[in-house]
Amino acid sequence: MISTLNLLVDQIHMIWDCKIKYIVFMLSLNIVEAFNQVLHVRLLHTLKMKRISDYIVEWACSFLKNQETLLRFNKQTSNMHKINANISQRFLISLILFLFFNASLIEKCNALKIKIEVLDFINNINILAYDKFIEEISRTLSKVHDVYAKWVHTHDAIFASEKYEFMHFIRKSKRFDMMISI
Repeated sequence: MISTLNLLVDQIHMIWDCKIKYIVFMLSLNIVEAFNQVLHVRLLHTLKMKRISDYIVEWACSFLKNQETLLRFNKQTSNMHKINANISQRFLISLILFLFFNASLIEKCNALKIKIEVLDFINNINILAYDKFIEEISRTLSKVHDVYAKWVHTHDAIFASEKYEFMHFIRKSKRFDMMISI
């Protein structure tokens, strides 16, 4: 069985197995309330841009339509209100739809033509940046973060900066200056 951790370790080993002795850093980002932030219009547009059949797009549209919520506060309950954002987490198809929602983000990062691998696990996005030099990895991750910041703005998503994780993976630490700031 393939797990997230297995996939991550395999990617790191694949990079290490290159003829060039790369070091690998990972920036892990988390989308706040991922399913609640999905804009239906943006998701349906993405499905069409991916050339998903009209039948499937219409089905997804009907799946997303007519969702309602009510608010409870201070022992009072509001009337039902229609909502235009949110993918119900009750259905497995929601996970697939969310991956489509994130697809443009991954494509924009890959289009940078820099030494990265992007691993997307629903609301957790992990960027593996690799190079021989830590300074170059720092520049690479800065470029990638700029792409993410723009994507967040256009997709009304929210990244939880307090949940950023930063890790390095090296075989022999004595070869590198690990005190450099990134």
